[in-house]
Amino acid sequence: MMEQFAAARPGVGALLRSLDEAPPTDLVDVCSGWLARRVSARACVLLLADYAEASLEPVTRGPGAARIQPQDLALSAAGEAYREQRSITAALDHPGEAPAAGAAPGGTGGPELVVYLPVSVRAERLGVLAVTLPGHDLGREVEEVLEDVARVLGHVLTGARRYTDRFEMLRRRRELGLAAEIQWELLPSLAFELPGFSIAGTVEPAYEIGGDNFDYAVSAHRLTVAVSDAAGHGLRAALLASLSVTAMRNARRAHCSIVEQADAANRYLVEQFPGPDFVTGLVLELDVDSGEGMLLNAGHPPPLLLRDGAVSEFVVAPALPLGLTPSARYPLHPFRLEPGDRLLLFTDGITEAHQRGEREFGYRRLGAMLAEHHDLTPPEFVRHVTRAVTESCNGELNDDATAVCLDWHPAPVVAAHRAGG
Repeated sequence: MMEQFAAARPGVGALLRSLDEAPPTDLVDVCSGWLARRVSARACVLLLADYAEASLEPVTRGPGAARIQPQDLALSAAGEAYREQRSITAALDHPGEAPAAGAAPGGTGGPELVVYLPVSVRAERLGVLAVTLPGHDLGREVEEVLEDVARVLGHVLTGARRYTDRFEMLRRRRELGLAAEIQWELLPSLAFELPGFSIAGTVEPAYEIGGDNFDYAVSAHRLTVAVSDAAGHGLRAALLASLSVTAMRNARRAHCSIVEQADAANRYLVEQFPGPDFVTGLVLELDVDSGEGMLLNAGHPPPLLLRDGAVSEFVVAPALPLGLTPSARYPLHPFRLEPGDRLLLFTDGITEAHQRGEREFGYRRLGAMLAEHHDLTPPEFVRHVTRAVTESCNGELNDDATAVCLDWHPAPVVAAHRAGG
């Protein structure tokens, strides 16, 4: 049996070809059939994180669909696998029945295990694959096969977003507003990491966002990050944000500096939205090898820096917001990160969030969270921040709330070179 499992890993290439040839409705079925043949899996269910990262929604069809329930992201074993980005294995008390994560009944009797595996691409978390297996123990060879399948599935799902609405529709617990639809289409991958850095962002309220956005781009030695907040709410704010983000992307892809990117966004906003409309923004460019960077502030709240357990404001003099006047100028401010630094960029919807008659969430509370939860990964930290902000308002945010977390952790050879020079 172990020889069979050891031979399974080379077969992942065949699985990838089968997934590439399958229609989008059959992707999970292809994985399920492959795992049944290779490791005798009795059930296989994919659960996708909803837009608000509050639940895991099952991808399923057929007669067993009614038995498969969404899982709470904070309280379930599947949610634990998602939050901690590691496989979770549990024994089934009643073999043949659906496990807590919602796998369909296998029904062959005998002891069973259910394995919950994070489905991710780089650091972007997509969901969880729940696989039911026969036996008491999960061998390392089988676990490696399952991890390979989950990794392949993550890449396939990412590509599938370009040609099907199926998976995006399944992530929606309720109807998405048009303004939010525009903003979600603008967002990059919600998380990314390389040996030198990790970055993640999130936007709330997920189903009703209008004017907030963030963007980033990675090259061989440079990371560009932008956070923006369009004035107002609803569709007009979304259109402002869309024009601003797209103008900066267009300039960035033409090899323009971040000052030229801001100038381009400012110019197009003034032309297309003359009057009082504007967009605030922060744009930074970081040399990921040295930690040296430049920051541009277009009327935006300053970021927070966590260094050696202490939190401070990354204060730079703000220029005018984008879109107010064609003569606006956007000076650059140099900065330098130290290994282990964490930088938090956000919109004022975070710090100004409050219930009527209550105190704002504020910089002090945000800074305390930054220090207290330093051990959380960037994707989990930004989720934690927006959950706390939303709960402080009893679920009713008065403005969009965006958080982007950037960790700089250079390779040891780079850090040693910097220390010596």
